[in-house]
Amino acid sequence: MTTPGRLSHMDRTQTQRLRLDEAAEATSAQVRDAKLRVHQLDQALDRNRAQQDKHATYNACYPPAKEREDERAELTEARVGFEREHQYASALLAAALIVHESVTRERAWLERPAIATGDPMPVALLFPFAKKFVDAPGYTITVLRPDSDSPDPFWREMYQSTVSRTRSRSILTAWSRQQQTYVLRDAHGRFYVAAPDLRIELVPTDIALQHSEGDALRAALAVYGFTAYDGGEGGFTSLAVSLTQEASEEETYEGPHFLISSGEHADRLASQHDELWGASLYDEQGEYVTTLDGAPSGATLAEDCAYIVAAVAEVARRAFREETVYFARSAGKDAPTQD
Repeated sequence: MTTPGRLSHMDRTQTQRLRLDEAAEATSAQVRDAKLRVHQLDQALDRNRAQQDKHATYNACYPPAKEREDERAELTEARVGFEREHQYASALLAAALIVHESVTRERAWLERPAIATGDPMPVALLFPFAKKFVDAPGYTITVLRPDSDSPDPFWREMYQSTVSRTRSRSILTAWSRQQQTYVLRDAHGRFYVAAPDLRIELVPTDIALQHSEGDALRAALAVYGFTAYDGGEGGFTSLAVSLTQEASEEETYEGPHFLISSGEHADRLASQHDELWGASLYDEQGEYVTTLDGAPSGATLAEDCAYIVAAVAEVARRAFREETVYFARSAGKDAPTQD
């Protein structure tokens, strides 16, 4: 049987280290560039506001003139453009920060010091007292099953990931209630589950969990005032986003909403985002309406997030304008006529 010490080192390959080093350098550069762009746009907006204030002050002293009205209109149009670009740049920065932090954490998980090996020591896991024992910020989890093609009792890794403290408690609690199952804990806080045809190892760490691709998208959505809710079924995961910014989860599905996913996923590690976001619009009956164009090919995760969120926001703005015009026209028709 594979030992816990060996399991904890199975994924620590030189290829992964090099990949994460390159990703950390690239995402760090993207964060710097995004911060610089936001700063530049802050300055452009400040200059535009100063020009508008100056223009308004002098307009009060002169008679009306077409040239000054044209200048005022140009300044207003430029301000709207700067504000939209600033929002996009801010969304890009928010997503880039999440992606960089996730890569940094993933590299820290990979390079964390090895835990000394030793024989597992049984403990009395008296659940629901799991909080006393399962107290690390996160755990790596490895699931093994016997290889049916091997004549020897060889265990094959079926699943490997990182899970939160809460999820670890839930997993161990569930297995502790099964018959013919043993839950063990060694002196280093590692847990080991031995069940018929199954072995699970949970290794503690004080390093925070990595962010998902969906976390980066949520950060970009928040800049525009939108909230995303987890969606999907049957292994398909997505984020549901209402066209109304203040919508609750229930209200999101009751009205027009987007389902956004990368291929069939929205919850993988940020470093595993390998397909551009796709945002499909559904009406209040859940009927498909359309799918927005994706980001340009080769876009990074942060660029992909900023692009698709800006597209979602534009649809929401357009829907709001149309609803406002319809309401105004309806109110006009219903208004009492004056004699």
